[in-house]
Amino acid sequence: MRVLFWLAALAVVVLLVRARWQRWQRRRRGEPEPEQQGPRTITLVVIALLLVYGLLIGYRLFVGGWNTLY
Repeated sequence: MRVLFWLAALAVVVLLVRARWQRWQRRRRGEPEPEQQGPRTITLVVIALLLVYGLLIGYRLFVGGWNTLY
């Protein structure tokens, strides 16, 4: 699980750095900012976090029952 967490964290950092680099290049060239289409990034991050924690809690319940949550 620890490896998956660090891989996910690294992917998020890479995507953020890439987005900043692209934004900087657009500003340098004088192009306008593109209009946002689809869901906001924070919405996707929150959904992913809820999904991961939900799966972890479900796994703990499946393996050990209610006593593992306390």
